[in-house]
Amino acid sequence: YQRRVHGELIRFEWMESPSTSLLQVAIPSFQFKLVEKSVCFYEIVVNTFDGRTWQIEKRFRDFDMLHRALKRLFANVPDLPSKTFFAMLHKDHIENRRAHLQSYLQTLVARRDILNSEFLCDFLEIDKKAPELVVKPPKVLFDMNSFVFGVRDFIYEPDKGLLITAVSDMNPASRLDSYLTNFRLPWEDDTNMTLITVGAVECYIQADAQEFKFDKLWSKGFPSQVICLDWDPKTCHLAVGQDDGKVDILSVASDMNYIKFQQVFSGQLHSARVMGLFIDNERNNLYSIGEDKRLVVTDVYTGSILAELTVSTSALTYLLVDKETKRAFISDRANTVNIFDLTPNPPSLVHNLTLNCRGAIRGLAFDAGKNFLFTACYDDGIVGIYDLEKPGREKYAKCLANLADKQRSRFVTWSAARNEIFVGNYDGSVTIWNAKKGSQFYVINSSEEDITVMKFYEARNLLLIASKDRRIKFWELPSEWREKKLSLIHI
Repeated sequence: YQRRVHGELIRFEWMESPSTSLLQVAIPSFQFKLVEKSVCFYEIVVNTFDGRTWQIEKRFRDFDMLHRALKRLFANVPDLPSKTFFAMLHKDHIENRRAHLQSYLQTLVARRDILNSEFLCDFLEIDKKAPELVVKPPKVLFDMNSFVFGVRDFIYEPDKGLLITAVSDMNPASRLDSYLTNFRLPWEDDTNMTLITVGAVECYIQADAQEFKFDKLWSKGFPSQVICLDWDPKTCHLAVGQDDGKVDILSVASDMNYIKFQQVFSGQLHSARVMGLFIDNERNNLYSIGEDKRLVVTDVYTGSILAELTVSTSALTYLLVDKETKRAFISDRANTVNIFDLTPNPPSLVHNLTLNCRGAIRGLAFDAGKNFLFTACYDDGIVGIYDLEKPGREKYAKCLANLADKQRSRFVTWSAARNEIFVGNYDGSVTIWNAKKGSQFYVINSSEEDITVMKFYEARNLLLIASKDRRIKFWELPSEWREKKLSLIHI
């Protein structure tokens, strides 16, 4: 459609339906101004969905700075017209660049995740001209960054203020040196041997329910990386999976406000890294998976192995259990989720679900109400949504959507109340997807290194994000991204 701006008729090309698009942009002209030397400025006209219009001027280097910022945070950013070594003087060349810049900017505006970023809002001056269109950004309530090692996993109970973390040395050279130091031959006496700590479990208590201040209660070191945890709040048993295939079970004294623990069991359950744990307090069983491709069922108190199964021909990557239906979802490096019924012993295979992606599955999330399974593939960044049907009908599972996120996606979690998917990435960013529309909506720049684990607490709109750079960030998400009057068009 066309609008008259300052007496000039300008054509706007809508990239989306006008009923759902917040604003559109056009670059109708350019002009040279003397700034130390003659510089070309491109006139940008911004038009909002409710008819407001404003104009701004930007140089090409402003576009270039915007582009660099977006490339660091977003996937599949469109190409910017290339720079030239010499100033463009010919009008035809500048006109060609103007057209390309207009197309570039219109593509950015059509991307809701980029439109909602502070970078594009600042560039287009949306925060000044139409502040109600700017999303309410997530807020960091607390940045817990005093860990000695990177955070591999954590348990957090907000109502009790309990935080248990698994931290490990992420430096390969340092780990190798420690492993060599800790290595002992069968005939060597290790009674008085001092081992170098490579991983640890740390327990904290929240001193004040209104403030995110945590006091450290205790720490237990391990001569191997601590990879994963599981916590049973009923029995206060903590399972600790390690890089060398060992599993420890600790009993934490809840009646003493968690200040003490004792070891219940320690054993070599796997021949390779432990990748997932689940404590069944009804039968006092521990389920564990490892990169040795095995699912092992162990008695929590005696440590005796009750069952062991080879799940896949590929290394296993993630364990997720639906406690209500006693189903276990076990992913591997060959784009498969293996679904087991945990009711019998040994567990029985229900279905091998082959996903529409390529490579290792690094994260799983499940919506028990809808029977939806969410998957995150590391190699190609595909986030899958699968309808598993009711228990017993898993072989009829169907793919509802494949969402293209960043490559090397590391974790996925889900909010049923918000209808949002959270995907943690290798670069420290978290992509928030609107599941209903299958579109990226917002990207959180949480850390400088890989996201390792995330957990969302619905009642508090609280997203905890742990990463390799030795921190856990407590993010509060807005209950409404924008004002309610814009709720129908904000995504």
